[in-house]
Amino acid sequence: MDAIDPSEEVIAEARTLSDLTTGDRSPRFHHADIAEVELPKNHYDFISCLASIHHMPFDTVAAMRDALAPGGVLVILGCYPEKTWLDWAWSLAAVPVNAAARPAVAVKEKLRSVASATRQEKVKAPVRRPTIPLAEIRREAAVLLPGCNIRRLLFWRYLLVFRNHG
Repeated sequence: MDAIDPSEEVIAEARTLSDLTTGDRSPRFHHADIAEVELPKNHYDFISCLASIHHMPFDTVAAMRDALAPGGVLVILGCYPEKTWLDWAWSLAAVPVNAAARPAVAVKEKLRSVASATRQEKVKAPVRRPTIPLAEIRREAAVLLPGCNIRRLLFWRYLLVFRNHG
């Protein structure tokens, strides 16, 4: 298993946490920009990209697609900006869910910080606002990942699933 992230701080924290939980079965961590890494062709059974595709050119998915082994699956949990009335309607639907979720997340974060009081300050992953509207993501994905499925989710997210049938 390979884990790639452009943040050296994030990779260091992931390595530390992995050593605590996985022992000898730890992933290989790479401090790199996935858009600049040459991924091995037809190699991976599963590739995930969690809330990070908007940090890179969307066409980076072509390299991920090519790195999938036959039968492999690419899963992207992506973010999109609100641009259409449907985007705003979904955002409105998320308001009560967000209101209920925020206190639960705050309590969980507080408990986690108490449990890890001896550890360093919490790592802050780089954050960038998404810029590509969902309609454009759908158009580009249809070309680069033919046959993919994209579902709109709450909280300005979408789930893209592509299966390599080649």
